[in-house]
Amino acid sequence: MHGWLQAHNVSASSEQVRILPAEAESLIPADAERLPVPLSEEEALKVQQECAPQAVTDMESELLDFRETTQDWEALVHRALTAGIAPQRIAQLTGLDPQEIGRLTA
Repeated sequence: MHGWLQAHNVSASSEQVRILPAEAESLIPADAERLPVPLSEEEALKVQQECAPQAVTDMESELLDFRETTQDWEALVHRALTAGIAPQRIAQLTGLDPQEIGRLTA
């Protein structure tokens, strides 16, 4: 995003610039100049978090942490099974559905 602004000779700190998430279109005055800025998924997420109330931002951060933690849960379960931990114990420790763990052992 910063590269795009620099290419257009616009400073991100300018009082004339407001960067809003796409879903905040209704917050832009009708007579304002609108310049769509191409954002990566990560940049769009940062913009959304910066515009959201702190409680929402905190909750979204927790959800992102959860996604990162659970993204490779199958690999973690496979490593635990390989280490000799019983499927029912893995279910107890992780809160995963025992049937999901059983599906991985099949």
